[in-house]
Amino acid sequence: METPRNRREFERNFFIAAEQLHNNKVHFSSKVKRSIDGLRKVRMLPNNRIDFLSVDEAARLHVNMMANFRSDF
Repeated sequence: METPRNRREFERNFFIAAEQLHNNKVHFSSKVKRSIDGLRKVRMLPNNRIDFLSVDEAARLHVNMMANFRSDF
């Protein structure tokens, strides 16, 4: 899995995951409660940037995975 090298790439991964969630392209199993809770706790700053202090490991891993497995077809 390719990890983000800077803040821009990391935020890009969050926005990709948010877009996929918004378009109902992602479905969660009941067994991934920690990932769901982690994503719900992510906050936005007033300047529409991600508040990295609110991002936990489960959310970070999920958005990086979503960005790597994204399909454009």
